[in-house]
Parts: sequence; structure tokens; C-alpha cells
Amino acid sequence: MSSPWTAPGAEVPSEPTGPGGSGGPGSWGRPAPSAPDGPAGPGGPAPTGAPQRELVQSVPLFPLRPLGLGEILGAAVRIYRLRTRAVLGVSAAVYGVAFVLITLSTGAGMMPMIGDMQAAMQDPTGSSEVPFTGTVGDIVLTVVTSVITGLVTMIAASLVTVALTRLALGEATGTPLPTSEMWATMRRRGLPALGVSLLIALMSTILFTVPFALGLAPILIVQEPGWLTILPILLGTVVGLLAMLWLWARTVLAIPALVLEETGVLGAIRRGFALTRGRRLWRVLGIAVLLYVLYMVVTYTVSGVFGMVAGIAYFAILLVSAGEAVVLGVALLTILSMLGTYLATFLLAPFLSAGYTALYADVRMRDEAWDVELTRRARDAWAADGAR
Repeated sequence: MSSPWTAPGAEVPSEPTGPGGSGGPGSWGRPAPSAPDGPAGPGGPAPTGAPQRELVQSVPLFPLRPLGLGEILGAAVRIYRLRTRAVLGVSAAVYGVAFVLITLSTGAGMMPMIGDMQAAMQDPTGSSEVPFTGTVGDIVLTVVTSVITGLVTMIAASLVTVALTRLALGEATGTPLPTSEMWATMRRRGLPALGVSLLIALMSTILFTVPFALGLAPILIVQEPGWLTILPILLGTVVGLLAMLWLWARTVLAIPALVLEETGVLGAIRRGFALTRGRRLWRVLGIAVLLYVLYMVVTYTVSGVFGMVAGIAYFAILLVSAGEAVVLGVALLTILSMLGTYLATFLLAPFLSAGYTALYADVRMRDEAWDVELTRRARDAWAADGAR
């Protein structure tokens, strides 16, 4: 009798059986298929039908059960392989428009500074005093530019998150979302998502401003700097930042809830608070912070390369032109820096959106048995696919 313990690839004598029997050449060690489609015999084609579909569809975006940290991070990366064109297309389009507006806004905000630098280089002996009205105008322009940049970035992030949230869940349940439906979801839920983001930003501003203002009160009353007046400012700043972090952790799942549960603005924020109630907050906070830190590290790495090239080009232009082409140098510096930030942002945005969607699904599967419903959806999709 032959022993099953043989080296891989070695010839093993088989007991004589009839044609097509289990001991025939080429069939040793092959697992018997569980489906009705059996092997066609030695040298025949591989089994087809349901087993082949199972092999193709066995790796969704994430498994339909409570997830581990590695599976959440894996989902954030796997979205690129599953729907490369869709995720990068929507991200590139939305952030492309956003960064054109941000670049124009930044350039407009830098024009007074560029004019002052140009005047100083052309007339080094001129007066260096700046009128008070000019200083106030520069401050106002800087504030307006910062507000515009923040709003445009918030709008772009909200739209991309809306589009990729539903797409990511479809890849997890075996019901891939068509690209046209992804854009339709973004148009339909984009405005409520923007409302959620604006409301969260307003609450964050209040949570930071109140303790900071209280910490600033002693120095405004005493009018003398010292430990008793500086320490409250530091404490107020720390408390304000911690309050903002707390609010961010409580609402980081609000937009996925808005998209997947079809709630309103206030309903999405309430769901965000409900999903992070009690001890659940710490797990959500830890994973969300890790996702965001990884996103920022890679983003700054990619944009830093462009920033370094832009800085070298800027100083090269100043050296070649003997300091006269300041406007050209600053324009090139701004454009290259913004281009690097744009590339890094649109490439990494799907990572963050898919990661937050997987985290949202994990929380609901752990605490609301959502995996039962998701498994039913996956089985329905499987049955429909098999019927075709």
C-alpha cells in the first residue's frame, strides 16, 4: 500500500483501478470537489461553476465579522486594488477643483507680501515702515485666505468620503457599486455631509475657544506677564485641544452613518455619538488616530519632496536673476508646493475613507450584530450572481 507521506512532486505508485478512478495518474493528492462538478479525469479541464466563483469572490474588502486592526488597515489598502480607477478618479476630480481654488486663494493672499518684497529689493534704502492700515489689511487678507482654504478642503473631504463610503461597503458585501451610482451618491448626500462637517467644525471651534478665552482672562486683567498669567493660557490651550480631539473621536463615524443609514445632519451626529458611547470610544479613537497619522505621514512625505524641489527652484531663480524675479520665484514655489500637496492628498484620500468605513462596520458588527445583515446581503448577491 502507498503511503500518503511523500515529497512534493514525487511519483507515487497507485493501486490499479478502473479508468477515471481515484488512483489514476495525475489525481493523487487532489481534493475532491464538494460541488456536483467533478474533475473530468486525468489531463481534463479544471472544475468550473460555483467553486471557481467562490475562489474569485473569497477576498472581499473586509470579512463580514468583527474586525481586527490589521483587517481594517488591510481594507484601507485593498480598496486601491479592487476599484483603482473609480477611487482615484473621484478623488482626483474633487481635489483637483479644490486645489485650483486653494492655489488661487493662496496666491491672492500672498500678493501684498510679494509687492513689499519686490519694493524692498528695488529700493533697499527706502523706508521699512509699514502703515497701520496696510498691516491690518494684510492680517484680514491672511485670515480670509485661511478660512477659504479650510472650507474648500472640508467640502472636498466630505464629498470624497461620501462617494467612497458606499463604494467600500459594496466591495465588502459582494455588491460592487457602479461608478455612475457612486457619483449619484455624492451628489445626493454631498450637501448633508457638508452640513455635518460644518456643524462639527463649529462645535470644535466653540470647544477650543471657551477654555482658551478663560485661560487668557488673567493676563488681560492683570496686564503683566508672569507664571500666574501664562500658565492659565497653556492650560486653556491644552484643554481646548483635548476637547477638540474628544469631539472628533465621537463624530468620526458620522459621515459613514449619514451615507449608509440615510439619516439627516443631526441624526448622523447623534449616530456618531451613539456608536462611540462608553468604552467603545477608546477603540475608535485609537484606530482612527492611527489611520489619520499614517495618512498624514505619507502625505507629508510625498508633498515634502515637491516642496524641496520647489525651494531649490525658487532660490535658483533668485540667484540667476540677482533677486529681481521674486514674483516668478514665489509663483513657481507656490504652484509646485500645491501640486505636491494635491498629488499626496488625492492619492491618500481613499485610504482614509475606506479605513473609516471599515471601522464603522466593525463597530456595528461588534455591538449591533450588523454582520448578520451584511452576510444576508452577500448571500443574496451570491445567489443572484449564480442565477446569471
